[in-house]
Amino acid sequence: MSKTIKSIILVTISNIFTILAGILVGFVVPKVLGVLDYGYYKTFTLYLSYIGIFSLGIVDGIVLIYGDKDYGELGERKFRTFFRWYLLIHVFFTLLIISGSFLFLKGEYRIIFILYALDIVASNVTGYFQQISQITQRFKEYSLRNVIKSVLTSLSVLFIYLVYKFGWFSLDYKLYIYLTLIVNYTLTLWYVFSYKNLIVGEHDSLKDTFKEVIKLILTGFPLLFANLCSTLILTMDKQFVNVLFDIETFGKYAFAYNMLTLVTVATSAVSSVLYPILRRSSQKELKSKYSNIIASLLMFVFLGIALYYPLCIFIEYFLPNYLDSLLILRIIFPGLAISSCVTVVMHNYYKSTGDNLKYFHKSLIILFIAFLTDLLAYYLFKSTITISMGSIIVMLIWYVFVEYDLKKKFNIKNAKNFIYLIINVAMFYLISEIDIYYLGFIIQICAYALVTFLFYKNEIRKYIDFRKKRKKVKDKEKL
Repeated sequence: MSKTIKSIILVTISNIFTILAGILVGFVVPKVLGVLDYGYYKTFTLYLSYIGIFSLGIVDGIVLIYGDKDYGELGERKFRTFFRWYLLIHVFFTLLIISGSFLFLKGEYRIIFILYALDIVASNVTGYFQQISQITQRFKEYSLRNVIKSVLTSLSVLFIYLVYKFGWFSLDYKLYIYLTLIVNYTLTLWYVFSYKNLIVGEHDSLKDTFKEVIKLILTGFPLLFANLCSTLILTMDKQFVNVLFDIETFGKYAFAYNMLTLVTVATSAVSSVLYPILRRSSQKELKSKYSNIIASLLMFVFLGIALYYPLCIFIEYFLPNYLDSLLILRIIFPGLAISSCVTVVMHNYYKSTGDNLKYFHKSLIILFIAFLTDLLAYYLFKSTITISMGSIIVMLIWYVFVEYDLKKKFNIKNAKNFIYLIINVAMFYLISEIDIYYLGFIIQICAYALVTFLFYKNEIRKYIDFRKKRKKVKDKEKL
């Protein structure tokens, strides 16, 4: 088995724990908190998705400059100094946001942003070492971290459920955020211990490494803002709903998006492994892999989209207060396939070929289109449904716009994948009109299997033949 496949399997196994924890968070937390407090909690997580901005691009610069290095090739003395700079910058922003919260905010939003500030150091320091794990292909360590986080998160959810069940004391969103902070700081301490050789020991002075840190920032800034643009494109509609609608409406809207994480967590296994592999690939290899990677991802995500039907059944019986979320869920669910192709595959291709600045410019244009689309949807209809519809249109434009340069650069003909995507999206919207969810699920799976076979029968046969040949070779080696 190749190192690539082993890495993906390893990360996938760890992500199974993440998915299980995600199921608990996705269903138990909204149940016990109620719509109002869940809305406040999702406000906290919404702004948490922008937390990478406080790194100023340092970790992104490390990814781009050291992305093809093994762990032993990282200079310990140099990285100890990098970490000191990184920590100092984050402590500064933490204190700044806490001060600003006391001065300019009131009520629940003051509390939310103070807690948000306290999470900056934990989340971004963990993210710093997580990136080092990925670029140096230390996937065992990365996977163990996922397992630990999943276990701790599950224990947190269990605790608030017991509080809800037995009424030990007052339960609100703040308690769950406190538990989240404890989990995040525990993981930070685990990473500090695991990477103590990159933290403790001889290091250069901050003054002597100032220019080198500025180089990291300048190198990483385009990637930082490209990532931020991608995040903003994916969260623009949620941001509009959060600002322009009441907190309960936002809670129901955010709940629909939270259901998508049951599939997106699985795609992160590919994303985590993909960049260091592509970074070490030749132009010829990048070209030959592209269409197959996109096709594989689309097949996987569209299979996962069939989860919509059992989710609907579960929400109707277990979370009736969130029934209004089902229509939003139906609209946005196919967007998973589109956004996954862009963020998991295309963006990593731009990073690997040194075209990250171009990706940033393209994403900036799409971000502007997303803003105008959501603004128009709100002022014309003042409806969360039209805002969610607009987000799907924007994602399709994003896919075509970002892929155009890759197709031109590598001379790739990839129309089949895009047609497959459009047919599956249209098919889902048509089949999901069926009110009998059991029947819809069966028809969805059958239609998916038929369309997938018609489009990719040759690729599926080649893969089966390849696996058979490998098995024969292994059997001969055993003999």
